[in-house]
Amino acid sequence: MATWEGFRQCPGCGYDIFTGDGVRSCSWGDCPYLPEELDVFCPECRFNLFTMEGNPPCEDPMTCEHAEGPRAHVANIRAVMERPPA
Repeated sequence: MATWEGFRQCPGCGYDIFTGDGVRSCSWGDCPYLPEELDVFCPECRFNLFTMEGNPPCEDPMTCEHAEGPRAHVANIRAVMERPPA
């Protein structure tokens, strides 16, 4: 099992890292424990490639060269969401 497959949010955290909804239980902007393999935000503009939300400066975020890694992480997010809760 890859380390990202065992990722669990902090107890009491109501923030949904996948949709950006909810209340954080800490003062971090991004989850400090989120494995890189689950990061779906473009490192240049922070466009969410999972929810397709944000304001990217490029014409097509799905072909942006900066977001190549985060685009590949979308499949990991879907796998995490499909597993049963702990």
